Amino acid sequence: MKASFLFISLLCFFAAYVECYRGRGYDPLGKLLRTRKSRKSDNHLTEDVLTEYSPVYIASQDGLKEADQITMLPGQPNVNFDQYSGYVTVDPTAGRALFYYFTEAEDSSSKPLVLWLNGGPGCSSIGSGAMTELGPFRVNPDGKTLWYNEYAWNKVANVLFLESPAGVGFSYSNTTSDYITGDKRTATDSYTFLVNWLERFPEYKTRDFYLTGESYAGHYVPQLADLILQNNKITNQTVINLKGIAIGNAYIDYTDRWTGTYDHFWTSALISDETHLGILQNCNFSSEATDTDICEEYQDKAYEEQGDVFTYDIYAPLCGSNSTAPSLSSFDPCSDDYVFAYLNTPEVQKALHANITGVAGPWEDCNGEVHANWQDEPDTVLPVIKKLMASGISVWIYSGDTDNIIPVTTTRYSMAKLGAPVKTPWYPWYSQEEVGGYVVGYENVTFVTIRGAGHFVPSYQPELASIQCYRGAGGQARDPLGEFIKAQKMKRSVNSYHIQDYASADYTPVYIAPQEGSKKLDEIIGLPGQPQVSFSQYSGYVTVDPKAGRALFYWFTEAEDSSNKPLVLWLNGGKSWPGCSSIGSGAMTELGPFRVNPDGKTLWHNKNAWNTVANVLFLESPAGVGFSYSNTTSDYVTGDKRTAEDSYTFLLNWFERFPEYKTRDFYITGESYAGHYVPQLASLILKNNKITNQTVINLKGVAIGNAYIDYEDEMTGMIDFFWTHALMSDEVHEAIFKNCNFSTMAPISGKCEESLDDADSDMGDVFYYDIYAPLCGSNSTAPSLSQFDPCSDDYVFTYLNTPEVQKALHANVTGTPGPWDSCNYFIFNNWNDQPETVLPVIKELMASGISVWIYSGDTDGRVPVTTTKYSMNKLGAPVKTPWYPWYNQGEVGGYVVEYQNVTFVTIRGAGHFVPSYQPERALTFFSSFLEGKLPPRES
Repeated sequence: MKASFLFISLLCFFAAYVECYRGRGYDPLGKLLRTRKSRKSDNHLTEDVLTEYSPVYIASQDGLKEADQITMLPGQPNVNFDQYSGYVTVDPTAGRALFYYFTEAEDSSSKPLVLWLNGGPGCSSIGSGAMTELGPFRVNPDGKTLWYNEYAWNKVANVLFLESPAGVGFSYSNTTSDYITGDKRTATDSYTFLVNWLERFPEYKTRDFYLTGESYAGHYVPQLADLILQNNKITNQTVINLKGIAIGNAYIDYTDRWTGTYDHFWTSALISDETHLGILQNCNFSSEATDTDICEEYQDKAYEEQGDVFTYDIYAPLCGSNSTAPSLSSFDPCSDDYVFAYLNTPEVQKALHANITGVAGPWEDCNGEVHANWQDEPDTVLPVIKKLMASGISVWIYSGDTDNIIPVTTTRYSMAKLGAPVKTPWYPWYSQEEVGGYVVGYENVTFVTIRGAGHFVPSYQPELASIQCYRGAGGQARDPLGEFIKAQKMKRSVNSYHIQDYASADYTPVYIAPQEGSKKLDEIIGLPGQPQVSFSQYSGYVTVDPKAGRALFYWFTEAEDSSNKPLVLWLNGGKSWPGCSSIGSGAMTELGPFRVNPDGKTLWHNKNAWNTVANVLFLESPAGVGFSYSNTTSDYVTGDKRTAEDSYTFLLNWFERFPEYKTRDFYITGESYAGHYVPQLASLILKNNKITNQTVINLKGVAIGNAYIDYEDEMTGMIDFFWTHALMSDEVHEAIFKNCNFSTMAPISGKCEESLDDADSDMGDVFYYDIYAPLCGSNSTAPSLSQFDPCSDDYVFTYLNTPEVQKALHANVTGTPGPWDSCNYFIFNNWNDQPETVLPVIKELMASGISVWIYSGDTDGRVPVTTTKYSMNKLGAPVKTPWYPWYNQGEVGGYVVEYQNVTFVTIRGAGHFVPSYQPERALTFFSSFLEGKLPPRES
């Protein structure tokens, strides 16, 4: 119980900080793994790491504790706990001594003792763990002063940081050959250190003791724990009172490391399909044989394709970049540089009692010589972990889910190999009222994820970014597309007709009414609370069926230099399902020129609005959505076919109202369920142009984002994304693939429904549409990948229901009772026709010669990037321009691959509503689309 309590307490601090960018750009673990691949057959026996008990060197420690006490570190704020640092000799003959830094808790006598080990191998627990992760101080940018970390682990424990082996940080040896070392000596020296340290601090001899660490400490911690338990047993005494271990983003098993890594690369949209397939076909990570040359080539390509992305946290900012894009972490990405400056200050080293031998050259966070000469490491420490599980101590394995070097997929594969039965099923755990991650209790081992955290978990934010389940609904859980898909599943056999039926081969005359004077009447003089702008706006109604009294509402925002810019139509499918407003969503929370302030009365200017590069037309379709209406009630029972036809009729009439745009280059864009709307409307335009033998509408291209295109791909891609992003349990994942067949035309079985419902339950209060989004209404101040206000829908609802606003917009002219709403659930519940796939239509558009772009924000969980990648494969187009990272403001904005007649683009760090979450990257992508150029390879 004590061990569980400690680790649960530390979870609050796991949600504290994960380092965004180790400022000095060193990747020791990656280098070790790549250089070790050729030696796999020599390194696979973990039992060789530990030896039988032999007498341990123990020296007199009298007076050394007092000598090690730190009076005050230079630039340190005042604190109410004691600190100590210094050397403990572990081999007097070789002159080998390890350096430590110890931070007691304020009420130290009632707290356990925790040892922290950074891996590398060859990296410093002082420079990393203590000064940038879980220690009480962080270094200011001046490199001279410190600030207090209120989430330091010495709030709940007495924390001991050890630099091991000799040669790491301030630890040293007088024998040069000692720097050629490995797992075995690291474990034995660490054990010798502890025995001597406890002589120096005898009050901790019987204290509950825990071992913690990350990365290559996935070797160090289990091996040292095993040695402690063995020696306790052999000596028949509790030399060290070990109660538990916790290892984070831990390198545990060679095979799992590589298999999980490449799975994570692909499902996080970091590598191309071709490279992923090449690795799967040519690499055998379970073999004892060395990798083939072709396997090496594909692995090298996988790293090249990612560009300048920090492999230890795929959403981290880069030190020195000029990007203003938000990050999941508030951690300063240049912190390692500040630590380097601080620990190389003579006054600091003197205060720490460090570098007493006056070693030439600067202190470094990682020792390249130790790393390059690492001699022994097993391919797996799973046998050691199983021994620890059987011993009765507490064993916790945790994983930050945005790490790319030891990703959560890697850890999940290792957990499965442990073979322990589930004791406490998977559930979301909470911090500051938001999902902090997930936990599953197995027999004798616990697995925990920390959501939004990279490799260096304790460096991250104090309050972990969580997710609202329905944007603008005060945090109430709602998943519109999920509900829509479920509602349609029972109709699958009825709705599986081909999309070609939507655009008849015969032209049907379209209703066109006189539009004289309507444009002038539609001009917006000024919206209430609007800042001054230099472009014109129009809004109003276009009748598409006078007999039924059916009229669609639009809002048109011209560019400042409107005459030389193309015309772009934006369609919201909904919040990825039919029945939602392009005004309330697209215009006012995504790509429009204005956003609503929290007062619900005034607007602010969106500098990344798409009307900076185009004239943008927002359409609320079908009738019943937003301000659009019909006088015929039955019109609200509708579907894809009428939506396409009415949108086409709207456009022809709108062009009569705005004749200056008739010959203008025209593009259709949209997201989510507009993955149906956009291709269907484009197909109808092209066919009518062909039938009438004239360019009625000058369509040049389409772009659809996080688009619901294909039912099978949507479901399969979503489930894959959930599992690889640690949003569902192994058991539910397995049940879905056992009980569900998304490729058949038959209705979904009851067992499949149950499994899918279990997947929803596993996730907790996570906003499917951006798995790292903040929660509207929570008290969290956690940073987010997005600067978007999660309560924006509430502000829009208030604003668009203001009579003065409706009057200025020429909206609600019929005085419809009840408030304007962003989504119409009657339409949603009565959607009558939708094909299971629109891939045939997209192929049609590709063959037509227009530009076809499909884009995907990579943190969307509802129509995830995996879903879109499956659909891209089904299109079967050959690659024209291979996958590469594109850049915005000095950082990777996403990835692009150009196929023959279709382009696929990802937007890094964006959820389902791309222009809301990453407005600058979205505008860069959109500008490239309009220019007919691929996104930039450089900023």
